[in-house]
Amino acid sequence: MKKALTTEWQTRLWETIKHIEKNSQIEMVVVLRPRSADYPDIPWIWSVFGAWLGFTYVMFAPEFFNDDIVYATPIAAFLSGFALAHFPLLTRLSIKKARLEKSVETMARAIFQKGGIQHTQAKIGVLVYVSWLEKRVVLLADKGAEMALPPAEWQALRADFQGIFHERKPLDALITQLEKSQPVFSRYLPPIANDINELPDDLDVDL
Repeated sequence: MKKALTTEWQTRLWETIKHIEKNSQIEMVVVLRPRSADYPDIPWIWSVFGAWLGFTYVMFAPEFFNDDIVYATPIAAFLSGFALAHFPLLTRLSIKKARLEKSVETMARAIFQKGGIQHTQAKIGVLVYVSWLEKRVVLLADKGAEMALPPAEWQALRADFQGIFHERKPLDALITQLEKSQPVFSRYLPPIANDINELPDDLDVDL
């Protein structure tokens, strides 16, 4: 993910956020993270499974194996399972959907709180949190923004943002979806005179 976050793309993101904030009262923050949790148990599960598979093979295969092969195969299979478990796709497929969603939701809410997104004067802060490994997008809005838009609009926005991972280039799709959200925010929270930017566009939260 980091390689895809070029300076050009980041500039496009900031310009898109500024466009949203210029044409509405929304205070928009977009945060992208490689993952929302470490899931330390997954590599060990695959390692033990690999060792068991390797041991079962050398013990019950019709071929005859020397003692050194019998000794080394489970160890090699253990290490292979540990390495394979670090591939994002395999990690994601190894975790239940409910656990993935809970991890992303927890991280998004932690960023929302620690980043001070709830501290805007009119309570109109909106966080778009993108978690890459889990392929999840969480849209969190402070109570002022949440109440300004009908529930159906928020539901549609959340579904559309989650849809970026169905596209071939999710990062470009994220920019596109942010651009599409601007008229919605403008309709329900039109800009006001002398509106100031209360939140940094490039918010960095250390958790």
